[in-house]
Amino acid sequence: MKFRKFLMCIVHPFVWLGKKIWIALKWLGKRIAIPFKWINNKFRKLPNKKKQAIQGYLYILPWIVGFCLFGIYQLVISIRMSLAESATYVIDAERGTSVFTMKGFSFLQYKEIFQNNPTHLDAIISTVTDVAIVVPLVVIFALVLALLLKRPIKGQGVFRTIFFIPVILLSGNLLSYFTQYGLLTMPGVASGKVQEAISFYFPESVANVVSFAFSKIILILWLSGVQTIIFLAGLNKIDKSVYEAASIEGASGWDSFWKITLPAISGLIIINIIYTTVVYCNLSNNGLVMLITSAMTDPRFGRDYASALSWILFAVEILIIGVYSLIITLIFRTHRREG
Repeated sequence: MKFRKFLMCIVHPFVWLGKKIWIALKWLGKRIAIPFKWINNKFRKLPNKKKQAIQGYLYILPWIVGFCLFGIYQLVISIRMSLAESATYVIDAERGTSVFTMKGFSFLQYKEIFQNNPTHLDAIISTVTDVAIVVPLVVIFALVLALLLKRPIKGQGVFRTIFFIPVILLSGNLLSYFTQYGLLTMPGVASGKVQEAISFYFPESVANVVSFAFSKIILILWLSGVQTIIFLAGLNKIDKSVYEAASIEGASGWDSFWKITLPAISGLIIINIIYTTVVYCNLSNNGLVMLITSAMTDPRFGRDYASALSWILFAVEILIIGVYSLIITLIFRTHRREG
């Protein structure tokens, strides 16, 4: 009994303290919940369009916060570096440290690229041509794959997983390894036999474009995983009753594709164009990316020159995205007016 009383004397203060803390937490929770309840009531009264917009901004809020905290400063420094006449490390003899300094403010680096380095200008033009051809091919191929994977077939989940595996494999140093050993090209294309066959039937300009597409066919297949999943998500959201109503009205599958499927996923086409352009432009085997990497450590050029090249690469991405997005927008706008 004495031990029990002794134990109760020890436990009782903790039990009393726990009850007081619980009461305080309940009171605090009620006070904190008041503004959230008010916000929730206001949110419920909003139109669905505004609700969706707010939800969208909340989804990208972590990225916006991260960009503001960690990205803006580096972005400003990169712009300043590309506009500097020289940007080098200077050794401080007194402190025994090296300090990165930028001198001058002009378009000297851009003039060097476009006027004094024709090989670098050729690399930029080659990158623009490469991206302009590959991006639509990847998007079209991903759409075809999504349409095939949407069909009711056995092992649908397995096929979707298989097409997504290359997205994982192309990350890191594996892409450099595949490029080094020629695993991203077909033997027939590398030997020139495909181009010879195409040149026999088509003009040289057309043959060059087609043979270039064939040379990138494996890379196109491997780059289409994420885009295929995005298209699948959009295709699965289209109401089947719309297709049924169209078939009753006498529309063929081809008509339904052009007048129902494509307009429904027009927004996703632009998203995939943006994603494909950014990913493809920043692959490690991109000629301009390799040029930027080598220019950073080359004493003839330096970080200021490499920064200017980086902003040119960014301009290339904006140009490709803008042109293709404008084309898609105009096509579907014309289609809506005619419809």
